[in-house]
Amino acid sequence: MPQLPWHRTKIICTLGPATDRAGVLERLIGAGMDVARFNMSHGDHASHARRIQQVRQWAQQAGRFVAVLVDLPGPKFRLAELPGGTRELHLSADVMLALEADPADALPVRHPALLQALRVGESVYLADGAVKLEVKTAGAERVVCRVLVSGTVTSGSGINVPESRLSALVPTDDDRRHLGFALAQQAEWLGVSFVQSADDLIRVRALLPPGRQPLLMAKIEKRQALANLDAIVETADGVMVARGDLGVETDLAEIPLVQKRIIALANAQARPVITATQMLESMVMQERPTRAEVTDVANAMLDGTDGVMLSAETAIGRFPVAAVKILQRVLTATEAEYAARLARERLCANEATPAANPISLVACQFAARLDARAIIAPVRNMATVLGIARFRPAAPLVVVADSEDLCRRLAVVWGVSPLLAVAGFEPQSCLRLASHWLCAQGLAQPGDPVVMLSASGAAQGTADTLQVMHVQEGQWQG
Repeated sequence: MPQLPWHRTKIICTLGPATDRAGVLERLIGAGMDVARFNMSHGDHASHARRIQQVRQWAQQAGRFVAVLVDLPGPKFRLAELPGGTRELHLSADVMLALEADPADALPVRHPALLQALRVGESVYLADGAVKLEVKTAGAERVVCRVLVSGTVTSGSGINVPESRLSALVPTDDDRRHLGFALAQQAEWLGVSFVQSADDLIRVRALLPPGRQPLLMAKIEKRQALANLDAIVETADGVMVARGDLGVETDLAEIPLVQKRIIALANAQARPVITATQMLESMVMQERPTRAEVTDVANAMLDGTDGVMLSAETAIGRFPVAAVKILQRVLTATEAEYAARLARERLCANEATPAANPISLVACQFAARLDARAIIAPVRNMATVLGIARFRPAAPLVVVADSEDLCRRLAVVWGVSPLLAVAGFEPQSCLRLASHWLCAQGLAQPGDPVVMLSASGAAQGTADTLQVMHVQEGQWQG
């Protein structure tokens, strides 16, 4: 498999029917996919299990660590089946929402809780915000609305009610069922949809068994989540800027500002953050993206995102491999121009601010002043790595981990290249392993300086020591 340019910003791909075609999945991994996302809102467990097995098989053959992200559907409200499958809603007309299509011209809704929660004057958005209604009269089983923005809705169209304060619905019964699947598949990450507060994450985490647990990725797509953002980010293990429903729940004009706010807070709290939805949407049908789309990808990287996610582009699109290759090219080009500047800005901004783990900041400062080719960190957990990555060092962060599971968990973190420890955690063993990888990638030559973090006996596994070492000669044995 040809060697691709190393990229810091991670690539997340949603798998689906398009990736089932012969040769596509292995080419996605070869093109730079770091995380495979499985959307439980679509498909069945048997299909997802087969794809997960294939991801791990091809990743192992390629000598790469690819994380599995299982995305729970959450309480997504949708229309039920419509007669004929579609319905045209005309401006200023009245339309009824009901549990069943009775009377015949009512729009059937699948969720009683939604109708019970709606109040007069609230806005209701259908079909990802394409149609807007306003509640005229409320009722537990029937709600009459006026059409403010006309359009066509279809069976299963999504319903958003950004002004409504629904009772706690996360996790749903479906979420619990899919959670069992994620645990059986030993997924590294679990996407929690429609989070409104930290309590939603606490309830999901309470369902996880002792021992090895998937990390929780909080999807920010509800207006209420923005009001509780600090607590949500602190409680989560990672965050996703889910711009699809977020673009309906909030003013469309504010989405760029909201994205920057979420990313900045996740960076400050050392939580990995993914930017998602319509990154290269035109590539669902076209072989080349628009100029606006590639600019959007680059700006997400400049905002500080850890990863960018493709959804329909890879799940059902006509050109999934081309989309990943374009993404990889844009990220590599942007990083080559701006990575050093971003590192300087982060270090300057944080020099006067006490860090939770000061050695992480010092390691980045030290590496910058030495023009070190890498920061090498032997680890048994993610804490030290996240502490370093938040400063966005220009040097690669080569992490020597003690398990394949930890290597895959780290695959979502900006700038991290995880390697599996093969000969213990002694500094010389880790240096040899990292040296082989750096030279194979063309990122260093024998004799180049690197910064090595390690833990003294008194540190109980937490890095507390920095050393300047030099890249060793030798052949890559990965």
